[in-house]
Amino acid sequence: MKALMNCNNSAFQAPGGGEILLLKNKEYLIKKGVKVKLFDQWKDKLTDYDLLHNFGLSNNCYDLINAAYNKKVPIAITPVYSWPSLRFAVRSGINLKHKLDLGIYALLHNASYLNKLTYLSKMLKMSSKILTDSNAEKNILMKTYKLKEDKFQIANYGVDKRFFNANKKEFVRKYGMEDFLLYSGRIESRKNVLTLIRIASKLKFPLVIMSGKKFQGGDAYYKLCRKYAKSNIHFIDGTNHESTMLSSAYAAARAVVLPSWLENPGLSVLEGGLAGANVLVTSRGSSTEYFKNHAFYVNPFNNKDIEKKIIQVYKKEKDNELRMHIKKNFIWEVVTNNILKAYKDMLK
Repeated sequence: MKALMNCNNSAFQAPGGGEILLLKNKEYLIKKGVKVKLFDQWKDKLTDYDLLHNFGLSNNCYDLINAAYNKKVPIAITPVYSWPSLRFAVRSGINLKHKLDLGIYALLHNASYLNKLTYLSKMLKMSSKILTDSNAEKNILMKTYKLKEDKFQIANYGVDKRFFNANKKEFVRKYGMEDFLLYSGRIESRKNVLTLIRIASKLKFPLVIMSGKKFQGGDAYYKLCRKYAKSNIHFIDGTNHESTMLSSAYAAARAVVLPSWLENPGLSVLEGGLAGANVLVTSRGSSTEYFKNHAFYVNPFNNKDIEKKIIQVYKKEKDNELRMHIKKNFIWEVVTNNILKAYKDMLK
């Protein structure tokens, strides 16, 4: 079986969870015997492959998906859906232009008489299988874009089992810190990092922001985060995802925190939870399907709720229940079985 993978053509300019998702699916599907290639527009012919698997629903993916559809090449789509809403647009936008952009997008994609005209809707309808991260993502796409249930396959996001054996010594030795709150990921408004910083500064809890130097959408939001950070907030340059320092940071943390406006479900909290940290994560998205009763959930629209849950997660002693739950259900070796099943179903 030969699969061609594709995504937003600017995705790897500021890689994050979505890009890790693509690369890990590629890595573990190869281990399962699939011949996987990342699409090269200068060399690859769609008809040389059994299927196309597209990650994300960016408009610039439309031409390739449309070409595959016309050439009768089966198409799988992992949506990484953004759950657009006006309420989200008003609260998460960092300036008037950003709020307007998000608001217009929400209006366009939530109105059934308009969204059928969008590239997103057309791509979903051309797909053979839509591989959603959860039932929550499946249900919102079915309802919003009037899609049939048999088009869907649940394909949970996963985590490397190496995080289960993470050791805090490397991080503690270099930075002299442990039992802190940890945010690991891009500094962008969707992650609600500014609210996290303000609340942690008020509570005087140690918070480590572990992020790369590339900031999604420019550095205006990053500058706001630095402006409101007190002395208990520590900014550390992000490390390569495969590095032992990242694993060590998770093991050294008391809790990994992700009070985002949306998560599907958040790779950093899966990784941190497998490494033994407590987890605080947004309730908006698919996180509750993953963490069940093993995490603290926050309403990202309610700062008092975020503050209350941060206090609770910081005071909670770490245990092994969440680690074992993630190891059993969400390591890549397990979750990619459903993708392989979807591929086989598409080629019947």
